[in-house]
Amino acid sequence: MVEGNPMKPQLDLEKQLSQVFFQLGAALAQDEEHIQHLISKLDSVLNQLISVPKFKYVEDMFGLQEYEMRLIALVYIQELEPDILTPYIGLSWYENGPTLSLDKLLYLSKQGNKRALLSKGGLRMKVFEWQLLQCGPSQSLTERVVIHSGLLHFLLTGSLNLKEDHPIALDSCASQDTVFESCLNVLDIDLSDRQFFQFDTRNTDLICWYTEQLAVHESALFGFFHSERLQQMGYAGLVCSLVDVILCANGKPIFLFASDLNCVSPVVFESLNKLDMSVANLSFFTPLICEHAEARAYCKTIKLNKPSTTSLVDAWQMLSPIPNEVRSTAITARYPIPLHRMSALADTAKKEEQSGADFWDALQLLCLRELNTGPEELAKLAEPRFKISDMVLSPHVASQLRELVGRVDKKAELHAQLPRFMPGCKALFWGKPGTGKSMAAEAIAGDLQLPLYVVNLANIASKWIGETEKHLEKLFDQAQEHNAVLMFDEADAVFAKRSAVESSQDKNANTGVSYLLQKIEHYSGLLLLSTNLKSNLDDAFLRRFHNVIEFTLPTPAHRELLWRQALSKNANNDLMNSITSLAHRFELTAAQILNITESALLQRLMIDHKDIDPESLANALKRELSKQHEGFMAQHEIKAWLQGN
Repeated sequence: MVEGNPMKPQLDLEKQLSQVFFQLGAALAQDEEHIQHLISKLDSVLNQLISVPKFKYVEDMFGLQEYEMRLIALVYIQELEPDILTPYIGLSWYENGPTLSLDKLLYLSKQGNKRALLSKGGLRMKVFEWQLLQCGPSQSLTERVVIHSGLLHFLLTGSLNLKEDHPIALDSCASQDTVFESCLNVLDIDLSDRQFFQFDTRNTDLICWYTEQLAVHESALFGFFHSERLQQMGYAGLVCSLVDVILCANGKPIFLFASDLNCVSPVVFESLNKLDMSVANLSFFTPLICEHAEARAYCKTIKLNKPSTTSLVDAWQMLSPIPNEVRSTAITARYPIPLHRMSALADTAKKEEQSGADFWDALQLLCLRELNTGPEELAKLAEPRFKISDMVLSPHVASQLRELVGRVDKKAELHAQLPRFMPGCKALFWGKPGTGKSMAAEAIAGDLQLPLYVVNLANIASKWIGETEKHLEKLFDQAQEHNAVLMFDEADAVFAKRSAVESSQDKNANTGVSYLLQKIEHYSGLLLLSTNLKSNLDDAFLRRFHNVIEFTLPTPAHRELLWRQALSKNANNDLMNSITSLAHRFELTAAQILNITESALLQRLMIDHKDIDPESLANALKRELSKQHEGFMAQHEIKAWLQGN
């Protein structure tokens, strides 16, 4: 709030100005001889009034000339005391209702050289460019002049608060985020030579947070535009809103975030730039502007460098109640959490710790949930339901799956000891349907506690030239951002062998395969492909895999384990005693065993029985084998199994 003038109270000066304003009107109406004396007196009181702190603040913040401040004072006083215009009725001075025209106000303010003003473009004065005083659409000297409503309130009270429906919201309650202090070097940013700043990213949440934190760092106020209102505003409305904000700031610098300045026309941009908002300590911050070159010309680009691994580890340490370098290093390596979300996740983990949970375990789970948002139109998020230990695998396959986990877990150590180590891990799972390829992908994601994106190949592949590449670009970029395990199921649909070029469609398909090779090469996360036939894949892909793992049909011993896992707590004693024979008689995949168990249990539950017996399992087994046209031969084997032969 602007303090009052201890030498001459503003209220006394306003009363004096009102009185002499009225007297001058009366003298003009009567054509009295002492008019010049009253004009001199008006001039003296005006000079005193525009020297009080509120008026000086307005002068400094908007870079106004003295005669412009005198105009403001005259319009202000006639707004407060409209009765002072009564003597002017009947004179040519009273032209447009209960205000005086710009022509007459210039006369009273002793700015008599109106021709000079007109030669410069009429109302090309900062007081009008800032909308502090406003005229009609023709912008001529005969137009009536009104004062900005926010300015009127400020001159009356010395302060201004934005209403809830204002297009701009101000927030001065933010505190410095530990992550901002430790991860970003703000000393390299020069804010002195521009008033429009764009970041080299379009991540609006990150930029909003960064602008707010930069405001705290620079002891500035932070504000943001309500995007839907910004889109509906013209130049005058936008400038009026900015005036309100400047008057609210009480001299502090203001950092305004606008999520989309593309909706502001280049003409408005140019006009705003000419206002020289640096005088008012006002700066705009926005995501990367793409749509018009005129806007980019006024913007200085701020490059957001990626924080180092060490600084991220230190940030997690500072955010934790009990620092643990091993856990913070693991979380940094595994979860690329956006900077603006780190403190919020740590705060939530601390609350869960108060309820008995381990902070680092809670934080890891929260980080996983944070990344569980993927490119839904291109891939679906699969919540990992298993770990490798839950699967029945041969030692050879289990060892290779754990090696894939190790490649991700030990990425930092590998890079430290092998300078030429390339991040990223690629593996191919191949084998008959139902042998556990998809389950293995879930198990790996479960062990790593990372999101699993299963690619929707139908939405990726496109017959239109160039579309497939665009889809893949978006898919890989988003998966990279979330450090996701990326799974291409039935991958031969996209990763097939390149064919001889006989048509434009063949050329397009081959181009898509070549593009995939490039994206796979540079993907630093875990990439998994599954196919029923390895021979269908292009040899160029096979050479790039770290592991090529064959999933074979389970052995009798493995099938017995699978049956016991599936039937545990769901079968009666007779069935459990016959599992060994069942496992040796029928060559089934893990998926088939689960399907049979589910079907048999449903049959029993429908007749209010909870345990599966041999007969209900036999019925479900017949149905499953009939899918493979093995019904006739299977009946004899099933009958023999039921009889215990």
